Amino acid sequence: PYVVKGMDVSFSGLLTFISQNAPKLLAGGYTPSDLCYSLQETIFAMLVEVTERAMAHCGRKDVLLVGGVGCNRRLQAMMAAM
Repeated sequence: PYVVKGMDVSFSGLLTFISQNAPKLLAGGYTPSDLCYSLQETIFAMLVEVTERAMAHCGRKDVLLVGGVGCNRRLQAMMAAM
């Protein structure tokens, strides 16, 4: 679960969870790559949800992804699916 209120997102709970539980998860067979991928997917889902809400609120059908994060192909795919 993650926190999205309106168009605000909070990553602090996610980072706290990962930092507190990473040793246990790694000992349980997960790899650092698994944890990073999971964190990325959750954060991108949050961003897509907020973007979709903003687009509906403004009556827009297009979004422009720019900058370093916008170059991420997974985020681009998730935004395209929206």
